[in-house]
Amino acid sequence: MSEKKISVLYLDDEPENLNAFKANFRREFNIFIANNIQEAMTIIENNEIHVVISDHKMPKITGIDFFEKLIETHPRIIRVLLTGCSDLATVVEAINKGQIFRYLYKPMDANEIRSTIQYAYEVYVDNLENEIEMQELMDTNEKLEFMLRQKLFS
Repeated sequence: MSEKKISVLYLDDEPENLNAFKANFRREFNIFIANNIQEAMTIIENNEIHVVISDHKMPKITGIDFFEKLIETHPRIIRVLLTGCSDLATVVEAINKGQIFRYLYKPMDANEIRSTIQYAYEVYVDNLENEIEMQELMDTNEKLEFMLRQKLFS
């Protein structure tokens, strides 16, 4: 894992949760906080965010719906849902629609959050490396096909 500080966005409509999260993790991670979707998207557009942790129940949109939109615009970001409910239907929806990496329960357990962020970042880096390797393979394949065509028609 690189020495780069992991950038985490925490989305929650409760200011005390945002403040507690930032206070707990600001020394270890590059923490961004947002209390609504618009603020979260502005942060994402202007910063390299590796992991997004979102509360599930918010006034205008659920965390799952937010993740569904995030997949369309920033599919590389690792998504973690934090919720106080343990409804199986919510878990299934989070996995199927939000393609979440983890599903965590409130109240927050700092050690669980910390290890989830670190593991999520490892997955982020692995995915990025795989994308780069895949692009390199596609470029090499394209060059080989070109060379083969040149050889066949000369």
